[in-house]
Amino acid sequence: MNCRWIAWMFAALVLQGCASVSTERAKDLSSAGIAYAEAVSGVVDVAIDAAIDNDSLAQIVAAPRPPVSDEVQARRATQLEVLDVGLVRTVQLYIQLQQSLGVTRAYFVALQALAGGSQAEATGDAVQGLAERVNGVSRVLETSSTKPLISDAQVQALGGLARVVAAQVHGAKVAAALQRDAPVIGRALVLQESVLRIAASDIGSYMTTVNDQLFLTRVQGPYQKGQYGAAWADDRATYLKVRALGSRSEQVDAAARASREMQAVWRRILAGTSSPAEIAASLEEVNQLLEAVAALKAANAAD
Repeated sequence: MNCRWIAWMFAALVLQGCASVSTERAKDLSSAGIAYAEAVSGVVDVAIDAAIDNDSLAQIVAAPRPPVSDEVQARRATQLEVLDVGLVRTVQLYIQLQQSLGVTRAYFVALQALAGGSQAEATGDAVQGLAERVNGVSRVLETSSTKPLISDAQVQALGGLARVVAAQVHGAKVAAALQRDAPVIGRALVLQESVLRIAASDIGSYMTTVNDQLFLTRVQGPYQKGQYGAAWADDRATYLKVRALGSRSEQVDAAARASREMQAVWRRILAGTSSPAEIAASLEEVNQLLEAVAALKAANAAD
């Protein structure tokens, strides 16, 4: 009897230990997904401003010298409308990306709650509902782009994600949700990476244009005249830091790379083979990019 009791207790402790590991894995995965969505969401806000401001700066530089004839004014009115239509479409794409990131974050929050076992039935329904929402937003995101955002090879790879879920690693409830949602979340991450690559181009062009302007008007000009204002040293520091960051294309592409690495983390953790801590370095690079853009905007906004 005593031996049986000891054996039962040992088995219970083993099962409890496995459940604890499963719970922690799901919580770690969810934490990585939440951190990714929050960090990259800030890049989308920057991309919207960058796309609009960079185009506006280009139009200012290309402004015709007066006097401007009625014919030229009429032509430019039509040209502005064309430019605005293109920018509206770009901003709509970024807004859809923002929504995709938001609902992806909400999914990982719900998955974290499911892993914790609180209100399991209600939370399970919430996870499923959010997965359906992610899927719906992904479809809208795809139709918002003028170019294909996902390749046939990626589609085939996504179709196999459900089969890599290691049920014994995640526990029954979480594993069932992951098997159901693996391709849906995977597809959302692939689409997010594609749009973030477009955003990287807009942000890179904006940083180059505005930083060059900062250099000419607030760094080089005062230096040539020997007339330094109180902010000259700070402006020069901002210019040099942004120039160094912008010259490294992988830094400007940090958000897209974070999305790609989140896809890899998603696949490997489904299979129970790695830790989500791998994405931390990419998210730090995303924050560095956001800080550089913020410093550049502040320097140019100063009188």
